[in-house]
Amino acid sequence: MRHLGRAPVRISLCNGGDTDYYIKAMGWGNLLNVTLSTHGYICELIPNETLNKIEYEYINKFKKTSKKYSFNLNDKTIAPELDLIFKTIIYTYPTFKGSIKIITNVPEKSGLGGSSSLIVAMLKAFSKLKKQKTTPEEIAKKAYYIERILLGINGGYQDQWAAAFGGGVNYLEFKKESVFIEPLWLHERIMQKLEESLLLFYLEPRIGDSGNAHDKLEKNLKKQKKETLKIMLDKRENVSKTRNALLKGDLETFAKLLNEEQKRKEMLNQDTTTIKSKILYDAVLKCGATAGKISGTGNGGCAFFICEEKYHKKIITLLEILGAKHMPIKLERLDGMGEH
Repeated sequence: MRHLGRAPVRISLCNGGDTDYYIKAMGWGNLLNVTLSTHGYICELIPNETLNKIEYEYINKFKKTSKKYSFNLNDKTIAPELDLIFKTIIYTYPTFKGSIKIITNVPEKSGLGGSSSLIVAMLKAFSKLKKQKTTPEEIAKKAYYIERILLGINGGYQDQWAAAFGGGVNYLEFKKESVFIEPLWLHERIMQKLEESLLLFYLEPRIGDSGNAHDKLEKNLKKQKKETLKIMLDKRENVSKTRNALLKGDLETFAKLLNEEQKRKEMLNQDTTTIKSKILYDAVLKCGATAGKISGTGNGGCAFFICEEKYHKKIITLLEILGAKHMPIKLERLDGMGEH
């Protein structure tokens, strides 16, 4: 019998601090993101007690690649690319035997929170296999523990909560050992307008991983606490302003606030933009986009832009000539929130 788990990826619109080191310095942080109905991860489990091992297949439809692996949970050494899968199984269902298939259409190291979505998809599938009823909050906390503690990857909370809750546009607040999530009940007219104005591109492979980037950001905070704290407090205020603009359906103000977010993001970390991504980013703004932002920790990966539909074809053509790849997207709606 097959057991399926699904999880979306997200676009981080603006971030006012979702990591422990920022929360400790600021007292609390906040964030605004939106989950995608078109992009994410599917985990398929087929238990087989007669199979004394795990057959694992990873299918990436974006890259048009497929890889197959075979391993035992008592293996003393494991390939690095299997570490996430291996530790998630050990933590969730250490007696599992059978096949696991992961299917995604998300580029790796994209800045869209893919690793968290993969873990959440697996947790949802294992919950079905074990016939357990789990809440999105429970799934998110387990995914955070796996990624941050078991795998030792530094980072924030938003990816796990976005993947577990879904639902479209979400406002989140972070305090010590506490995550509050508020789904924004935007009118469908506003959601459609936002969706129609968004363009998402995969610019280039990201250099390094998000964990290393967060290690650097944490060190910068310790070295330049006063300067960094001022930027983060401005970013936190900007998140609240952006939330209010969306609730009012004021996409013009929303775009201006996104530009402020990108500027402050670059002030915190110069590695946010590579030479190539900076060239592509500036080219899109000159072609009619009113705002843009590099996804995740940057240094490659994806970027999204806000622009009127009349400029879409011109921008897509330009960026694809320059080597980027357009990713047509749809936004989730609240009726799919927490589904697993």
